[in-house]
Amino acid sequence: MIEFPAMKVGKTALLAVLVTCASTSPANERAVRIQGIVYAAIPCVINKNEPITQSFGDVQTTGINGHYKTITLGYSLDCTRSLTNDLRLQIRGNDAGFNSTLLRVPGYENLGIALTKDGEPLAINTWANFDSRRQPLLQAVLVKRQNSEIKAGPFRAGATLVVDYQ
Repeated sequence: MIEFPAMKVGKTALLAVLVTCASTSPANERAVRIQGIVYAAIPCVINKNEPITQSFGDVQTTGINGHYKTITLGYSLDCTRSLTNDLRLQIRGNDAGFNSTLLRVPGYENLGIALTKDGEPLAINTWANFDSRRQPLLQAVLVKRQNSEIKAGPFRAGATLVVDYQ
């Protein structure tokens, strides 16, 4: 049955359609191949689809040592639509030129941001497994290149938190 939503067809037009479809000439047949990709449901909604923002506050450049001013990244994770509890996360971003495991701080070639997941180092652009029933604790801390000095001034850095199935 063919339906035409919101369209009225009169009896004459309907008869013309039926006569046209009732033709007795042989049809030309061709095989049709249909392909596509089936995507799984999005495993989690991160921070209610809002940016995660956190501040280091005022930082004494001489105090930057990989422990000073460690901050916890506040975010929410709703994984109720996940098909499994076995998930993984990654923080994607540009690495600091002097250390590929650190997040780059634009404008500061001797400064990077180290990340941890549940107290363990989490290298930038590296997957880490987790159970969706327990939200990982993510933290960040400033790290400077060994034997370098950091100029004073404001800074910003950005990355993307990605959650996927294992």
